[in-house]
Amino acid sequence: MKNIILNSDDISNKIRRIAFEIIENNIDQKYLYMIGLLPNGKYISEEINKIIRLNSDINTEIIYFEMDKKELSLKKDHEDFNFKILKDQIVVFIDDVMNTGSTLIYAINQILPFKPKEVQIGVLIERNFNNFPVLPNYKGLQLSTSKNEHVKVEIGKSPKVIII
Repeated sequence: MKNIILNSDDISNKIRRIAFEIIENNIDQKYLYMIGLLPNGKYISEEINKIIRLNSDINTEIIYFEMDKKELSLKKDHEDFNFKILKDQIVVFIDDVMNTGSTLIYAINQILPFKPKEVQIGVLIERNFNNFPVLPNYKGLQLSTSKNEHVKVEIGKSPKVIII
Protein backbone atom coordinates (compact mmCIF):
# COMPACT_ATOMS: atom_id res chain seq x y z
CA MET A 1 0.00 0.00 0.00
CA LYS A 2 1.33 3.43 -0.98
CA ASN A 3 0.55 6.62 0.91
CA ILE A 4 1.45 9.90 -0.78
CA ILE A 5 2.99 12.15 1.88
CA LEU A 6 4.07 15.07 -0.33
CA ASN A 7 2.96 15.98 -3.83
CA SER A 8 4.86 18.09 -6.35
CA ASP A 9 3.70 21.43 -4.91
CA ASP A 10 4.50 20.30 -1.36
CA ILE A 11 8.01 19.27 -2.42
CA SER A 12 8.59 22.63 -4.12
CA ASN A 13 7.42 24.47 -1.02
CA LYS A 14 9.67 22.39 1.26
CA ILE A 15 12.69 22.94 -1.00
CA ARG A 16 11.99 26.67 -1.12
CA ARG A 17 11.80 26.84 2.67
CA ILE A 18 15.07 24.90 3.04
CA ALA A 19 16.76 27.27 0.57
CA PHE A 20 15.63 30.34 2.50
CA GLU A 21 16.78 28.82 5.79
CA ILE A 22 20.20 28.20 4.22
CA ILE A 23 20.30 31.85 3.08
CA GLU A 24 19.27 33.11 6.53
CA ASN A 25 21.88 31.02 8.33
CA ASN A 26 24.66 31.92 5.90
CA ILE A 27 23.74 35.49 4.94
CA ASP A 28 27.22 36.77 5.79
CA GLN A 29 28.94 34.19 3.56
CA LYS A 30 30.26 34.99 0.12
CA TYR A 31 30.44 31.34 -0.93
CA LEU A 32 28.79 28.00 -0.16
CA TYR A 33 29.60 24.56 -1.46
CA MET A 34 26.69 22.14 -1.75
CA ILE A 35 27.17 18.42 -2.08
CA GLY A 36 24.16 16.68 -3.55
CA LEU A 37 23.96 12.97 -2.78
CA LEU A 38 22.87 11.12 -5.91
CA PRO A 39 20.39 10.38 -7.21
CA ASN A 40 17.72 12.64 -5.69
CA GLY A 41 20.10 15.00 -3.91
CA LYS A 42 21.04 16.25 -7.37
CA TYR A 43 17.56 17.55 -8.13
CA ILE A 44 17.05 18.97 -4.63
CA SER A 45 20.45 20.71 -4.54
CA GLU A 46 19.90 22.20 -8.01
CA GLU A 47 16.52 23.59 -6.97
CA ILE A 48 17.97 24.99 -3.75
CA ASN A 49 20.84 26.48 -5.74
CA LYS A 50 18.44 28.32 -8.08
CA ILE A 51 16.59 29.86 -5.13
CA ILE A 52 19.78 30.89 -3.33
CA ARG A 53 21.17 32.54 -6.46
CA LEU A 54 17.91 34.41 -7.15
CA ASN A 55 17.44 35.63 -3.59
CA SER A 56 20.92 36.34 -2.22
CA ASP A 57 24.44 37.41 -3.09
CA ILE A 58 25.84 34.06 -1.98
CA ASN A 59 27.83 32.29 -4.68
CA THR A 60 27.35 28.53 -4.77
CA GLU A 61 28.94 25.52 -6.33
CA ILE A 62 27.40 22.05 -6.42
CA ILE A 63 29.36 18.83 -6.25
CA TYR A 64 27.66 15.44 -6.56
CA PHE A 65 28.57 12.37 -4.55
CA GLU A 66 27.38 8.92 -5.51
CA MET A 67 27.62 6.72 -2.45
CA ASP A 68 27.80 2.94 -2.48
CA LYS A 69 25.27 2.31 0.27
CA LYS A 70 26.51 -1.23 0.92
CA GLU A 71 30.20 -0.32 1.12
CA LEU A 72 29.50 3.18 2.49
CA SER A 73 32.06 4.75 0.21
CA LEU A 74 32.13 7.00 -2.83
CA LYS A 75 31.31 5.16 -6.06
CA LYS A 76 32.92 7.66 -8.37
CA ASP A 77 36.30 9.26 -8.17
CA HIS A 78 36.31 13.04 -8.08
CA GLU A 79 39.75 13.59 -9.55
CA ASP A 80 38.53 16.67 -11.43
CA PHE A 81 37.45 18.46 -8.24
CA ASN A 82 40.04 20.15 -6.04
CA PHE A 83 38.81 19.27 -2.56
CA LYS A 84 41.47 21.56 -1.06
CA ILE A 85 39.23 24.54 -1.88
CA LEU A 86 36.83 23.32 0.83
CA LYS A 87 39.33 24.41 3.49
CA ASP A 88 37.70 27.00 5.75
CA GLN A 89 34.51 26.92 3.65
CA ILE A 90 30.92 26.08 4.55
CA VAL A 91 29.74 22.84 2.97
CA VAL A 92 26.06 21.93 2.84
CA PHE A 93 25.18 18.28 2.17
CA ILE A 94 21.81 17.77 0.46
CA ASP A 95 19.91 14.47 0.40
CA ASP A 96 16.33 13.33 -0.06
CA VAL A 97 15.76 11.07 2.97
CA MET A 98 17.77 10.82 6.16
CA ASN A 99 17.10 7.50 7.82
CA THR A 100 19.93 6.12 9.95
CA GLY A 101 22.46 8.85 9.12
CA SER A 102 25.02 6.34 7.85
CA THR A 103 25.14 7.61 4.25
CA LEU A 104 25.57 11.19 5.40
CA ILE A 105 28.20 10.46 8.04
CA TYR A 106 30.31 8.52 5.54
CA ALA A 107 29.86 11.25 2.91
CA ILE A 108 30.90 13.90 5.43
CA ASN A 109 33.93 11.78 6.30
CA GLN A 110 35.12 12.18 2.68
CA ILE A 111 35.60 15.94 3.08
CA LEU A 112 36.80 16.21 6.69
CA PRO A 113 40.50 15.78 5.76
CA PHE A 114 40.18 19.05 3.80
CA LYS A 115 39.15 20.98 6.96
CA PRO A 116 35.92 22.74 6.04
CA LYS A 117 34.91 25.63 8.31
CA GLU A 118 31.46 24.13 8.89
CA VAL A 119 29.35 21.25 7.64
CA GLN A 120 25.59 21.65 7.37
CA ILE A 121 22.95 19.13 6.29
CA GLY A 122 19.70 19.65 4.42
CA VAL A 123 17.20 16.85 3.77
CA LEU A 124 13.75 16.77 2.29
CA ILE A 125 12.60 14.06 4.73
CA GLU A 126 14.02 13.17 8.12
CA ARG A 127 13.11 9.87 9.75
CA ASN A 128 13.86 9.06 13.36
CA PHE A 129 16.12 6.02 13.16
CA ASN A 130 19.55 7.61 13.57
CA ASN A 131 22.36 5.16 14.25
CA PHE A 132 24.90 7.97 14.13
CA PRO A 133 24.95 11.37 15.83
CA VAL A 134 23.94 13.23 12.66
CA LEU A 135 21.05 15.67 12.62
CA PRO A 136 19.97 17.88 9.73
CA ASN A 137 20.25 21.64 10.02
CA TYR A 138 17.45 21.97 7.47
CA LYS A 139 14.58 19.58 6.89
CA GLY A 140 11.45 19.75 4.82
CA LEU A 141 9.44 17.25 6.84
CA GLN A 142 10.10 15.02 9.83
CA LEU A 143 8.29 11.68 9.60
CA SER A 144 7.65 9.17 12.32
CA THR A 145 7.39 5.84 10.57
CA SER A 146 7.97 2.24 11.51
CA LYS A 147 11.22 0.56 10.55
CA ASN A 148 9.21 -1.69 8.20
CA GLU A 149 8.00 1.26 6.16
CA HIS A 150 10.07 2.66 3.30
CA VAL A 151 10.03 6.34 2.35
CA LYS A 152 10.53 6.83 -1.37
CA VAL A 153 11.11 10.14 -3.12
CA GLU A 154 10.11 10.02 -6.78
CA ILE A 155 11.55 12.78 -8.94
CA GLY A 156 10.32 13.22 -12.47
CA LYS A 157 7.28 14.63 -14.23
CA SER A 158 5.17 14.38 -11.09
CA PRO A 159 7.46 14.42 -8.03
CA LYS A 160 6.10 12.90 -4.86
CA VAL A 161 7.09 11.35 -1.56
CA ILE A 162 5.43 8.08 -0.70
CA ILE A 163 5.52 5.59 2.13
CA ILE A 164 5.52 1.97 1.03
